[in-house]
Amino acid sequence: MTLELPFGYQQANCHNLSHYICLYFESKKITTSKIWAFTPGIYSDTSTKLISFTDKKKLSPNGKIDWGYHVATVLHVEMGSKIKKMVFDLGLFPNRMVHYREWLAKLKTRKLIYLIMDSDWYLFNSTLVSNSQNQFYQENNENLVKPNVVLPEWFSDKLITDFFKYEEDSKDNHWLEKGIAINATAIQFYHTEIEPILNSKSDLLNDYRDLAGNVFNFETVFRDNMFNYEMTKEFQKKHFVIIEEYRKIYESEFEKWKWRVFNLNKN
Repeated sequence: MTLELPFGYQQANCHNLSHYICLYFESKKITTSKIWAFTPGIYSDTSTKLISFTDKKKLSPNGKIDWGYHVATVLHVEMGSKIKKMVFDLGLFPNRMVHYREWLAKLKTRKLIYLIMDSDWYLFNSTLVSNSQNQFYQENNENLVKPNVVLPEWFSDKLITDFFKYEEDSKDNHWLEKGIAINATAIQFYHTEIEPILNSKSDLLNDYRDLAGNVFNFETVFRDNMFNYEMTKEFQKKHFVIIEEYRKIYESEFEKWKWRVFNLNKN
């Protein structure tokens, strides 16, 4: 099966890739779920532990890729007399589906917490309010909409995740399509602009890594048309020509994925 999804850029947007895959399978009348893996750096306010591995493309400025969480599509496959939860993640396993426990083991991170949930849940919010305080507030406020996930009381003093669906702001503002377009643009930038100069020690290589190797920088420049402390006005003026070229590529990718998502939703 060829989805033409940009799995080669592993810096971010796993939630968008997995959501698109779920939409694809559901357009074929195949039910899916999602598996979410959270590191202590996400669910605890006392840890910075992340999923971390070497960036084999040598795109990241520090040579590593770090994830606070990872998510992938789950298919429920009949094998003999059993139904097994098989993960479809072309970024980590490009040639096959794997059992969800093999997928978790691939992340090589101790104390991961995982959830297998309906595919409708698109992303999550986080809060620094402790769980014990949050539960007290929920129980004593009849008018407040309760989160769809309430962690047990012993989980106090942790970051709480409240999942939301792909609707309202996220859908109206095309978060899904923009996320996939960012990855597609970044991959093209890597192969065309970075890969040919990987063996050099030029300032240009360092600048390009700062731009494309950090997804927050890449999104700031191409998705948001903004500046930050690294992607300054001076930096963007210095690389004005190449940035304008890839802004056009990003816009083209964005329109392409809007069309594809629209057609999936029609089915």
